[in-house]
Amino acid sequence: MLNAPKLFLLSLLFVSFSGLLNSAYADDWQLKEATDFSALSKQAKKDHLPIAIYFNMTKINGSKKLKDRAILPMIENGILDGYVHMVQVTVDADEKIKDFYGEAVKPKFFQDFYNITSIPSIVFVDADGNEISKRMTNSGAYDYVPYYLKQRINQALKELGNKKRFKDVN
Repeated sequence: MLNAPKLFLLSLLFVSFSGLLNSAYADDWQLKEATDFSALSKQAKKDHLPIAIYFNMTKINGSKKLKDRAILPMIENGILDGYVHMVQVTVDADEKIKDFYGEAVKPKFFQDFYNITSIPSIVFVDADGNEISKRMTNSGAYDYVPYYLKQRINQALKELGNKKRFKDVN
């Protein structure tokens, strides 16, 4: 039979363990930081899906707002699943990212390569890194972002010859 101290320790262990499970699960809902575009490219080719690159900067409040108010709710609800591979590139980060050829480069390289002049921005590319759809920039109108994001993803899917489409946009 369990006495009070053992019961307390057991319940504390259960609460701690369930908290770890919940935080690990919540991490799966986050917009993942790009680490290896060469591996993502292989997956995008296999899935016949576009890649959406969310350009982010830690010091720009609009980046966090757009992500929190419009992008993450779509990811959390699985709306983008099976339509696009979406990752973020934090251009002011120090961690190197593998480009589409497997070479390690600084995140700023991608900002320069895609000529990103407004952050946050979303660029839609094929598995080879070629831009294939009209890009999105932050207007602050977060309620409209899901519609326009789906529209741009549909355009990217069309450019890839993929017949899959979001039905609730033109």
